[in-house]
Order: sequence, then structure tokens, then C-alpha cells
Amino acid sequence: MKKKTSIVFGGSRGIGSVISKVLKKRGDKLYVVSRRGNNLSNNLKIDLLDEEDIRQKLRKLFTRKKINNLIFSHRYRGDDSAEDFQVSLHSVELIIDLLKDQLPKNSSIVIINSIAIRTIIDDQPQRYHLIRGALEQLVKYSATKLGNKGIRVNCILVTKIIKPENKKYFLKKNNPVTKMIEAITPLNRMGTALDVAYLVDFLTSEKSTFLTGLSIPVDGGTRLLSQESIAHIIKKF
Repeated sequence: MKKKTSIVFGGSRGIGSVISKVLKKRGDKLYVVSRRGNNLSNNLKIDLLDEEDIRQKLRKLFTRKKINNLIFSHRYRGDDSAEDFQVSLHSVELIIDLLKDQLPKNSSIVIINSIAIRTIIDDQPQRYHLIRGALEQLVKYSATKLGNKGIRVNCILVTKIIKPENKKYFLKKNNPVTKMIEAITPLNRMGTALDVAYLVDFLTSEKSTFLTGLSIPVDGGTRLLSQESIAHIIKKF
């Protein structure tokens, strides 16, 4: 089987780093894009706030290369609304447009999104929810416009999960927060970055070639519970 070429934006930290490991283990030729980059040849430093930097580096590196998979797992870390929209939304739209001609038939675009498109997350600002809703619309739009090229576009809706940066906290013995999340989750455990990475593995494989325009929640079934059900669980807890 011919080796796939995959680019993971935000692939050096958090969920993205776990996705990168899974795709690398699968045998992909992997490019990791991050704000910092490093000395490895396939780890690229691109400033997603700088459109010219995005255009120049992507054109220079990939104009003559075929790309099988684009995975967006980056996240803006700051307080400026305009910068957040640029990094989290507009840069994704720009990159897809720049690289769409390098994507062959049966290629895949996956955006790591949030359950915030379905519900409100108390510790996230208004713009976070607006951007995540817009990303879902971008997925639907791109799926219809790129489908005739054989390119599929999907997003994964992530809730509170265990990832490299927070695992010490959530895996702490008798952590009441972990216990509460497990109690209100039908599958009775917290999700992990590996759960997300395995779904990316599937969505970028030949096993998912007729799936596009989807927003897939990774929440262990929590979205299925009513207010009454959650209240009863908490009361028993």
C-alpha cells in the first residue's frame, strides 16, 4: 500500500500530538505544523496569524506534492477576538483553499471541533462557541464543494477528555471531577485523546470513503441524557 502524506496542524501538543503519533505509527509520511516548530525536517513553523507566512510556506513546500490528509487540531491561546477568528477559523478556510488542488481522490480533511456547537460550555467565551459553529458550517460547505473531486470533509466534536497536558489531574486518585464526569457518561469513563486519534485514523482511511459532511461527537453518549437523567445521577452521586 502506498504511503499516505498527512499534515497535522497543531500536531505538537494536546490531542494533535496523539493524532500525530497514531498516523506516524500507521506509516504515514507526516508533517506537523505548529507555532514553534523544531529542528526536525517534517516539523514546520507557520504563524497562522500571518496570511502571507501561510501562503509562502505552504506553496513552497507542497505545490508539487500530493497530500492525502489534512487534520486541523490547532487552537488559539489568547484573549484577542480578531486573532482567535483568524487562527481558529479563517486560517482553516485559507489552507483548505490553498491545498485543495494537491488533494487527490479519496483524500480526507478532518477538523477537530467541539461539542460547543451543540451546547454551551461555561468556561469558554462567546467567540469560542461562534467559531465552533462556523467551523461546522465550513465542514458542510467544503464537503459539498469538494465532493466532486473525491475529497471528504468531516469534523469531530470533542468534550472534556484526558490528554497529555491534563492527565495527571484527571487520573489523580479519587478525583471528584473525574468521578462525576464518569458518573454522567453512559460508557462510564472519560474519553481520551487516543479515542479522538483513532477516529481520525478511521476518517482518513479507505474504510470511510463514503462519509462526508459529518460532525461526530466523542462523548461516551453523554449528549443522550436528559436534564432529569443527569439530575438523578447527581442526586445518587
